[in-house]
Amino acid sequence: MMNSITSSNILLTLYLALIAQASIVVKRADSSSTSSASSTSSSPATISKPASANLTTENQALAPFQDGVFEFFGWTNPTFPQYHNSCNITNQRMINGALIDTLEVSSFARDRLLANGTSDEIYKRWFGDAPLFTVAGVIENTIQGVKDDLLFRCDDPQGGCAANPTSWWGYHVLNTTGETNFCDLFYSGKKPLTHICFEGTIVEVGPTLYAGIDLFHRYFHLDQMSSEGYIGEYTEELDDILALAQNNATYAVRNVDNYLYYLADVYAEAVIPGGCLGDLSEN
Repeated sequence: MMNSITSSNILLTLYLALIAQASIVVKRADSSSTSSASSTSSSPATISKPASANLTTENQALAPFQDGVFEFFGWTNPTFPQYHNSCNITNQRMINGALIDTLEVSSFARDRLLANGTSDEIYKRWFGDAPLFTVAGVIENTIQGVKDDLLFRCDDPQGGCAANPTSWWGYHVLNTTGETNFCDLFYSGKKPLTHICFEGTIVEVGPTLYAGIDLFHRYFHLDQMSSEGYIGEYTEELDDILALAQNNATYAVRNVDNYLYYLADVYAEAVIPGGCLGDLSEN
C-alpha cells in the first residue's frame, strides 16, 4: 500500500509562515516497489486541512499544505513524484522544502515571462530571440505535467553516492525511465532560496547550489520530463550557455542550464534590489 505523503512574494514573512505551518504531500511507494516507478503511480497531489495536535509525530511531519498555498504561487494543479520507502521522514521533509522552492522560483519566472515577454533583458540574456511559448511551456509542464512514473529514492541503489561522497548530489538510476536518487550531500550541501545572493553571486556559485533550482534540473534527467531528450544538458559551461542564447536560440530553449540561470537571475532580481547575477565579462 501507499501512504499519502504530499506534496512554499507578496511578503517573504508570509511565505515563511506558510512553510512553518505545513508540509508538502506526495505519494510514497510501498516497499514492494520494483525498479520501475510505473507500478506505484499516483494521482495528482491533493490539498487538505492542517494536521491536528493529536496526530503522531510522523503524521505531523507529513501533513499537507493548507488550502490556498499552491494558489499563492499561482499554480492550480502542481504535480509531484512519489517517494520510495527508502526515503525516511527527514529525507522527505528536506526534499519537500526543495519542492516548495521549485514552485516558488518557477512562479517568479512564469510571471516575468507573462509580464515582459521576449523583450525582457533577462529573457534575452538566456534565450536570445527564441519564442516565448517554448520557454513558458517547459516551465508549465515541469511544474504541472504528469509525473505518475517518477520516483524519488534515498537508498543509493547503484552505489554512486557511497563512491562519490564529496561530489555527487544525486543521480538518475540507470535502466529506469523515472527514478532519481538523492545522496546525503544533497541534504547537507544544497541551500534554500532564502540564501540566494548570500552565498555569492549566481556566476560564482551556480544556480544549482539552491535546492529548488537543482530539483528543476533533476527532472530533466528523466525521459518523461525531458520529452525523450528534447530538453537536455547540451552544455553546462557559462560561456557556452550565453553563446547559445546569442547565436543559437533554438538550442538555448532546449538546454537545461539556460533555464536554471534564467530562474536564478529572475528570482534574485525580484527579491534582492539589483539581483546578484555577478560579472559576465569574463564569459
